[in-house]
Amino acid sequence: MPEPDLAPPDRAPGSLPWGWLYRPLKARRLALARLLALSLVATLLALLPPLLTQRLIDQGLMRGDFTTVIAYVAALVAVGLAALGLQGLTRLQHVALSARLLLSLRRSLLRHLLRLAPGRWQARGRGDLMSRLDGDLSILQGFALDGLLGGLSNLLGLVGALAMIGLFSPLLMLLVAVLVPIQWLWLRAWRPALTRRQQALREQSGDISGFWQDTLAHGPWFQGQALEASRLNRLQGLGHEQLRRLLAVRWVGFLSDMGPQLILALARAGVLLLGGYLVIQGRLQLGELVALLAYLGMVMAPIGGLLGLYGGWQRARVSASRLAELFDEPAMRDPYRGERPSGPGELRLEGLRFRHPGQADGLLEGIDLVLPPGHKVLIDGPSGAGKSSLIRLLLGLEAPEAGEIRVDGVPLETLARRHWLKRVAWVEQHPSLLRGSLAETLRALAPEAKESELIEALARVGLAEWFDALPQGLATELGDLGGKVSGGQRARLALARALLKRPRLVLLDEPTAALDPDAARAFDGLLDEVLGDTTRLIISHQGGHFGNLDARYRLESGRLVAKEAAPCP
Repeated sequence: MPEPDLAPPDRAPGSLPWGWLYRPLKARRLALARLLALSLVATLLALLPPLLTQRLIDQGLMRGDFTTVIAYVAALVAVGLAALGLQGLTRLQHVALSARLLLSLRRSLLRHLLRLAPGRWQARGRGDLMSRLDGDLSILQGFALDGLLGGLSNLLGLVGALAMIGLFSPLLMLLVAVLVPIQWLWLRAWRPALTRRQQALREQSGDISGFWQDTLAHGPWFQGQALEASRLNRLQGLGHEQLRRLLAVRWVGFLSDMGPQLILALARAGVLLLGGYLVIQGRLQLGELVALLAYLGMVMAPIGGLLGLYGGWQRARVSASRLAELFDEPAMRDPYRGERPSGPGELRLEGLRFRHPGQADGLLEGIDLVLPPGHKVLIDGPSGAGKSSLIRLLLGLEAPEAGEIRVDGVPLETLARRHWLKRVAWVEQHPSLLRGSLAETLRALAPEAKESELIEALARVGLAEWFDALPQGLATELGDLGGKVSGGQRARLALARALLKRPRLVLLDEPTAALDPDAARAFDGLLDEVLGDTTRLIISHQGGHFGNLDARYRLESGRLVAKEAAPCP
């Protein structure tokens, strides 16, 4: 069954995306209803043991009726077994619903993130995004399911226990009812201090997570600069600060819990005094007093749970606000609608202008370019001239400020990006080799490719000998982000992956940046050999490495200047 579209509806910027909670819960309302019903039955079962114990004492032990004792003991065992089985069933239902809810929330956020322009990704660090995707989403999911279900269970338990006390002694029920708000006020008074310290501890945990990300991502650089000691000292400082904040949380938590425990002890003493007096006076039976003490504990415990729900609400609001910031980021146009490209693939840029958000001067000013099918075109220019931005515009990852991109005469913005990009292969300057095996990396753009096709693609890009030397073949792990391959191998692997897509247009972004001049010229010859009549647009600041060009341009001051096409070097 496909997941429902959980993208929140149009809303005012800054408003909290509570639709995240409503929509996925509504989609699973039957499972939620089952879980609520199980919680209700579990609450009712929890109210039975004190009542059965009271009957066992008063109607069995006090009257010397062992048959009655046996009957109520059997009933207690049956209720206990039923509660245990129900607990297991409820736990399984809860885990399944919780996991599906969290997955839905993550899908919703990821769907939006994948529609953001690259500049929006670059504006936020990976650590910040991971904190929101993991921590904030988990908190929001926990409040949506765990908090609300727990709150309902606590409320039912509180009301049920008070009602059972009232059945035995209305006077004692009034006494306990007075103690409930006192306990609530005590916990509420300490909750803000505890919440502040928990938030500080969470922020410190984020700092430590960021430390590990930086250290693991740049480990070789720290080693190469003999900075091991500084990293250890930094970790030591972060660890001491985390310990200080953890102790603060535990101390305030102890003071917060001490009051309710003291109130509960005093309440038990009061119930024992008053109940004992009533037993002596013959107005209350011994079994009823035992049951009252049990129900007293069942009254006090839910108060902390209900106040925890209030604290969970506060944490969920903070997390929802942080997630709302991501949803306030403007998304690109819908990548799933529009016309399907059907022509030979002539590409035409007309008066294209582009600038990054907040940039005073335009990066590209009036770009005009025609790229006929099967042509090989080079655009060179210095770093920062806008060459990579031009490729992102062709991929639909950025929107031009003015001008138009046409594919076979059809404006690019009217095409379905998914179908357009199936015809385009993008070979990046630093190819994204995903974590996993060689086969998984090659199949990233062609999931249905057979093993024989993968091996053939490797051979076409000159990696046959390298592949034959791999003991595990296509199952070879390339390491984190392809860290086990050289720069030249990385470029050829990216080209092999592009070939498997069978594209009509190949966009090559600085494909020889990691190669020496001889290797760069050899790679250009490989491009001519394996791409054949495929349309190619190459951007590079090393234009002298490329030959057999149909056209050559230089990007200067935001404009394209035509140059004489270079012969084969």
